[in-house]
Amino acid sequence: MKNVVSLKSLAKELNISVSTVSKSLNDSEEISAQTKIRVKNLAKLRGYSPNPIAVRLQKQETMQIGVIVPNIENPFFASVLKGIDEITNSSKYNIITFFSNESLQKEKECLDYFSRGNVDGILICIAEETNKKKTFDHIIDIKQKGIPLVLFDRIPMQPLGFDVVHVNDYDSIVSAYEYLESKNCNNIAFVSSIPTLIVGRLREDGYLSKAESPTVIAFEDLDDLQLTLQNTLKKGKVDGLIAADINATLLCNRAIQTRGLKYSEEISLIGYVNAAQNDLSYPKISYIDQHPQEIGKQTTRMLLERLESKPEGKETKDVVLNTTITIGETSA
Repeated sequence: MKNVVSLKSLAKELNISVSTVSKSLNDSEEISAQTKIRVKNLAKLRGYSPNPIAVRLQKQETMQIGVIVPNIENPFFASVLKGIDEITNSSKYNIITFFSNESLQKEKECLDYFSRGNVDGILICIAEETNKKKTFDHIIDIKQKGIPLVLFDRIPMQPLGFDVVHVNDYDSIVSAYEYLESKNCNNIAFVSSIPTLIVGRLREDGYLSKAESPTVIAFEDLDDLQLTLQNTLKKGKVDGLIAADINATLLCNRAIQTRGLKYSEEISLIGYVNAAQNDLSYPKISYIDQHPQEIGKQTTRMLLERLESKPEGKETKDVVLNTTITIGETSA
């Protein structure tokens, strides 16, 4: 077994104290230049490298960032994580990722682990159950512990005192509605499987701000959503659909094709999809691009700024990123 070179072994060989060795390697002004040279030369000769755990303990830093996302199966969050990873890769930090699985209790457990000195900062998108129950005390408690935290995507209506990064959900639906109007759609319906989520309500509000005679089809149960959607299309009045999420978008596409309706001629659709998969599909669905990688990047940059500057009493930031509409065959 290879002998590990330590401060103690260097000190013994040089017949000086461990403290002197440590201060020499850190260029302390308390140590003479001659001693520093002796210590550094021997350290190099013996292949000494500092213990990273010991360094972290000394600096009272973990060099870790905790990330909590609610759903591992949602490609949106996979793209957000890609953006987070890209920024942390060029920093001194590593990321630890936990999944709450949309559970309030699981989210509490994740935050409890992170708050026990295991990370320097936290990035979190709150779970669906947390959102429904409007229970945020476990998140607010992180502030009392002095751990920087940034919320992204699902932002509670009530300010929690943290930096936040999200997209213009309300305005994005307004833009989608106006685009369908420009394609001569006169009876546009709104379809959602996330009516209770914060982003779902914002998107629905955006639709309602434009529709004079609104048709809202909103169910969390996908069977109920599909049945109601099919019955609505049977009536033959709707000529445009705005879907509020991926599941609703896929159900709309299925219902339209099942009915044999011709895209752009009889009906148009704009929704939310996995962009990479959409490029391989036919027809390509028109979708609202939330630029999830950019969300991940902006969220991480904001946290790193907090970690590096650590200002007391600094005002929190609310960053709203703009979405764009990518036009496919479903509304060309």
